[in-house]
Amino acid sequence: MLEGLGSVDWAKLEHAYGPAEDVPDLIRALDSSVEDEREAAFHALYGNIFHQGTRYKATPAAVPFLVELASQPSPKSLPELLGLIVHCVAGYFSAAWGPAHASGPVWGGGPPPMADYGENDKIRAGCEDAAAPMMPVAMRQLHHDSADVRAHAAWLLAALRKFAAGHEAVPRLADRLAAEPNARVRAMRVFAIGHLAPMGDDQELSKAFDDASPLVRVMAAMLWARRARESTPPRVVDALLAALADADAIDGEYTNLPFHPEGLAGDLGEILGALGPGPLATALPSLTSKLANVTSFEAVGLLQGALGAAFGDEPAPADAAELTAPQRKLLETLAGNQAFWSLGNALNVLMDSGLPSMREEMAAFLGIQVELDPVEALRISARSYGAFGPERALQAWLELLGAAPKDPEALAAAGTLLVATEKFPQGLVLLDQAIALGGASGEVLFQRASALFNLGKLELAVDAFAAAESALSGGNGALARSNRIAILQRLGRAAEALALQEEANGIPAEDDADGWFHRGLAQVKAGRYEECIASIGRVLALEPAHANAHYTIACAFCLSGQVDPALDAIARAIECDPDTAASIAGDSDFASIKTHPRFVSLTTPSP
Repeated sequence: MLEGLGSVDWAKLEHAYGPAEDVPDLIRALDSSVEDEREAAFHALYGNIFHQGTRYKATPAAVPFLVELASQPSPKSLPELLGLIVHCVAGYFSAAWGPAHASGPVWGGGPPPMADYGENDKIRAGCEDAAAPMMPVAMRQLHHDSADVRAHAAWLLAALRKFAAGHEAVPRLADRLAAEPNARVRAMRVFAIGHLAPMGDDQELSKAFDDASPLVRVMAAMLWARRARESTPPRVVDALLAALADADAIDGEYTNLPFHPEGLAGDLGEILGALGPGPLATALPSLTSKLANVTSFEAVGLLQGALGAAFGDEPAPADAAELTAPQRKLLETLAGNQAFWSLGNALNVLMDSGLPSMREEMAAFLGIQVELDPVEALRISARSYGAFGPERALQAWLELLGAAPKDPEALAAAGTLLVATEKFPQGLVLLDQAIALGGASGEVLFQRASALFNLGKLELAVDAFAAAESALSGGNGALARSNRIAILQRLGRAAEALALQEEANGIPAEDDADGWFHRGLAQVKAGRYEECIASIGRVLALEPAHANAHYTIACAFCLSGQVDPALDAIARAIECDPDTAASIAGDSDFASIKTHPRFVSLTTPSP
């Protein structure tokens, strides 16, 4: 696999930092058995072949190898691989933005190439064409056992619009849509249908309005509105406005979609901003209300929609006396939100609209007084220090706690940072206080569980991770569950751990080596040795050199009294990875054969 990497003259291809000679090793690292190595490689590739949205000459050369990795029977970090391919093909691509690919915009005006940084349509076309073999692969992955993979597969299909008709993508995405058990996956199927269905054919989007999940319904409304723009049907506009009013309730699920949006309210604001004066006039009160408390960069989309609703294509009047009541209400709301004026991108939107981009200037324009809240100023400062590392950010949040000791946000943020810097007792105290004051977000609950685990309070940590899992969705919820499983195994409650794992993952796909390995590992710890042997046998049929699989099946053989097969498996594990010898030598699962001459010979280091 990846043999073709050596045939590319990477030194003659450039990425964000010059010659792309580092790309082959980074691509190989994406197939590493060490998760940290894969994560580091993804981080580096997002920095060089897809740097802040720009694609370079090295990018289309890299895509075929990403496709090769993602097309394997059991790819490692498959959702992340699919996501990287999406970015290479379509740029930043979400419900409110993009795609940015060579085939041109799906509707309206598309984002142009980043020509100042060397991106051009030839590079975009190269990326798109190189990803064409993923079309049938992604179709199959729509039925993968992992919901995360299925969601990312739909996202990728949406990016491959050029090839969709030849693969009957829309009918296959619509097929069994209602039977898909995961709302996040159904939403992404609707996302793909919205991008791939012929213009004017909104039948499948209309059907999605009957879905039980608000997430799926709002996705259908967003995509329909992006397609229809000023011709958006009234019921779709009503659905968007209802979602805007209820954005906080849907936002947790929405921000866990594969494109990792900033927030639902901001994306709704941006979409509403393109619908013309009628819908916008109806939306203005809701947009204004959301801007009263916005503290993140979703303010940009909200502001764009609100300014469009308030002023249309006309410039704001130079004299505040000429403002209408809704226009004045909007600007007074902005002036009253102290945090808003720390969001640089939003201030640029004001500036482009000819409005004051400083709070004091806006207040003077309106003829009103605004006060500086010192506690809010500390909060704004603390939020901004997140980019300067945990120690500086912690100091800023502790300063806020000095002024407001019962502030839930400050307690949660400081507690989280204390846990991140391994100050577990202090972090636990602050997180408990935040929860008591109503700050029990999924992230706070997760950090509290982590603190309990690191303090050795394992029984409490199991319950705490269960609480976190119920409050989280997507990958974070899955991580909370995997932590529960690991702690249950450590506590000797192996049967509970296995039951939880089987409930979470179901039966792995036939070609899912990683899934069968983790299933077998849980089975041996639960004392279900014959089942472990069967599961690990599947792994070894797919990956004969999987050292840890040989190690695991050796444990199952030994614990079930099958000495010779156990010794054969130990020999194979050490042959595949000599570093396993030391672990095997000290593993209590092999206590019954510890003095066996062959065991001693296999595990004793050579002089």
